[in-house]
Amino acid sequence: MNIVIVGCGDIGIRCAKTLTDAGHRVIGVRRNISALPDWLEARQADATDPHSLAFLSSEPIDLVIYILAAASFNEHDYRTAYVTGVENTLAAIDLNPLPPKRFLFVSSTGVYHQNDGSVVDENSSTEPVRFNGQIVLQGEQLVRRLASGTCVRFSGIYGPQRLRMINRVAAGQGGGKNATAYTNRIHVEDCAGVLAHLALKVDSGHTLHDLYLASDSRPATTSEVEAFIAQALGLNTDQTDTARQSQRIAGSKQCNNQRLLDSGYKFIYPDYKTGYLQIINSIRN
Repeated sequence: MNIVIVGCGDIGIRCAKTLTDAGHRVIGVRRNISALPDWLEARQADATDPHSLAFLSSEPIDLVIYILAAASFNEHDYRTAYVTGVENTLAAIDLNPLPPKRFLFVSSTGVYHQNDGSVVDENSSTEPVRFNGQIVLQGEQLVRRLASGTCVRFSGIYGPQRLRMINRVAAGQGGGKNATAYTNRIHVEDCAGVLAHLALKVDSGHTLHDLYLASDSRPATTSEVEAFIAQALGLNTDQTDTARQSQRIAGSKQCNNQRLLDSGYKFIYPDYKTGYLQIINSIRN
């Protein structure tokens, strides 16, 4: 297949490696192509500049993976990444006489509004109250109008370069026993793995759903995750800043990934314990 990854950062590069190793041609698209590895075919473009995306109208493309993230946490940058960029990319593709078989859009579980610890899946209602969830949902709606559109909602991403929770616990700024909201996690390697898995299913002729919830198989309260991290670090969680924790909580839900599991995906890190332990051991080493 000819695969284009728009917004080819950490997740995109990891995904591209899997797909390239499988024999596919992958083009990584980003503004700063010097950040891309030498083995990856690079194309300099800006999703906010329609003219820079003109190649999408003429080159043979079988699959587009859109992983553009907001530059910062504000309404303008979210709208730029999840609405304007999507509109420009879809407009360029629409001019291609041979449109791609599938358009994969990386979304977020931030589109859910549930705050009561209930279980959510692809059929759950989405009525986000925060601007980020509302804007990401607008991007989803653009993609799901396509017969070939599939959205992938990632939960809280962590990994070797995403150490926010580990750093928070290490600094004594966790919520301790008062952090009762549910949190959902997915390791960055599984983010890339899920996208590569869905891409390979497209290549093998399988029909994808228009939506997948991509989160590991063990939702847990923030206190449970923090306690495990603290134990792995050899720390005491009693001395924590609960005020900071209460400001961070944006929701409480348990993500059900059964549809993704039914598609045949096997998690590299099926729960937060295996994922965080691997990271902490790597840091120690």
